[in-house]
Amino acid sequence: MGTRKSLEQFREAIKPVRGPEGRGWNDADVVIVGAGPIGLTAANILGSLGVKTILVERNEFTSDLPRALVVDDEYMRLLDNLGILPVMRDDVAAPFGIYFYSSRGRPIVRVDPFMTPNGFGTRTGIVQPVFEKILLSRAQRFECVDVQYQTTVTGLDSGAHGVDLDVRTAGRKNCKIRGRYLLACDGARSFVRSQLGIRFEGTRIDQPHLVIDLAEFPDKSPYSRFFCNPERPLNSIPTPYGGRRLEFMLAPDDDQQAIVTPETIRHLLDHHSPYKGAELKIVRSVVYGFSERIAQRLQQGRVFLLGDAAHVMPPFGAQAMNTGARDANNICWKIASVLSGRAGDRLLQTYESERRPQIEAIIRYSVAIGRLANIRNRSLAFARDLIFSALNLVPPIRRFFSGMRYMPKPWLERGYLVRHGKRNATPVGRIFPRVTLTLSDGTPRSIDEISRSKFVLVGIGVDVQLLRTLMIHPLARQHRWRGIAISLDDSEAGAKTEIEVARIVGEDVKCTLSDYRGKLLLVRPDGYVALAGDHRSIAGDMDALWRSFG
Repeated sequence: MGTRKSLEQFREAIKPVRGPEGRGWNDADVVIVGAGPIGLTAANILGSLGVKTILVERNEFTSDLPRALVVDDEYMRLLDNLGILPVMRDDVAAPFGIYFYSSRGRPIVRVDPFMTPNGFGTRTGIVQPVFEKILLSRAQRFECVDVQYQTTVTGLDSGAHGVDLDVRTAGRKNCKIRGRYLLACDGARSFVRSQLGIRFEGTRIDQPHLVIDLAEFPDKSPYSRFFCNPERPLNSIPTPYGGRRLEFMLAPDDDQQAIVTPETIRHLLDHHSPYKGAELKIVRSVVYGFSERIAQRLQQGRVFLLGDAAHVMPPFGAQAMNTGARDANNICWKIASVLSGRAGDRLLQTYESERRPQIEAIIRYSVAIGRLANIRNRSLAFARDLIFSALNLVPPIRRFFSGMRYMPKPWLERGYLVRHGKRNATPVGRIFPRVTLTLSDGTPRSIDEISRSKFVLVGIGVDVQLLRTLMIHPLARQHRWRGIAISLDDSEAGAKTEIEVARIVGEDVKCTLSDYRGKLLLVRPDGYVALAGDHRSIAGDMDALWRSFG
């Protein structure tokens, strides 16, 4: 993955392009405000679902600032399902792990790169300007998507039947755009959120950092490296094209204007990093301050807040953009279901209940990582190093760290699902793994390729006839479920009809799913498990979902 680029090539790669002025549509099922990564991701999802969409962006060009950097495994899975990942292959860094170093320079936590059940590495590097251009080009392939740059929203009116936007177009013409639903992806200073009077609650974090993007950097290690030195904390992150991002925490007496100069950066590397004497090929340098905030409401009527318009967090957990991608993946299939008449409006109310607990958990995690890595007090830093060094001597705890189990895993507490028992004892609310299956005709397919963004009822070691009886339920017929009967042994699960018959590829996955032998799981279009149980309990749970959301 990724090709090496010189400084000149790097700068050429991140040059912005002029955004399209669009076809001039003035009404659609969904209007998206903001063409950053999350707005463009939402446009691609809606386009793939055949939803008529208008995406408006006030800027003339795509972004030229390499801000967002890390794509996690769940976002990579989504990009692959949208057919975007193959186009990105030369523009992403190889999956990388994490090292935390003590104030004496010794590793205290180590996470090697590993593949997750989503089928991708835990974290992969991208460059936002390049990423935006790819997302834009892929959104434009859909006939049902109209992308309009140089279109500024100046007012909005949200009613019972739709949302009316006052906009000023490229020719400074004032007009109206109407959508049945509105996705606000217009950033931390969201105009939409402000117009709706939704408070953006939280605090500013007093940890300003100097962020330096470098090309052709000598540190090629596949790790994000936190140097937790209280004198000058530093985070070093691999980027595509053989580059590196360095993030130095600033001291209260630092001159934030002078510190971005090449001379000061040279001094920082020589005196406060392991990169003394390294050649500097600076792409950009800037000082950032961080906040942790979440909107008072994520939905108001037919308007939904996504990405930075809904939440901001410090970058230490590398989850800001990934959390926004989960927002888009959550709401887009629901809107498509309501627009097609397959679900009632109540389904849309689950956006808030499903997303808020995840967002709050990931913000707490990001803040905690920053506080631990950026301790400035020497005594506290010494105590931190001592505690983590001791914990690493205990094998189960060391495995806990190396498997990144300290990071909140995506889960749904409530919403479009039915759970029985404790959360950790059931797959309900969790992502279903991206298993590769061999169909009865010998064709290998991932479960995502089989489901094709639809509900899929998975029977693990169950008779095909059980699935067939459930597939005539009104809920299954309304949402046009797909069915998969997975065999855990070498026997045939039955003749292939409307139910796909498959065997698992890979003993590790077979071992994971063997715990659910005899069970049925309903996997939603966003990959989360909505139901899990035997034939009798699943039928009752389907009735419950039908009564609530049919």
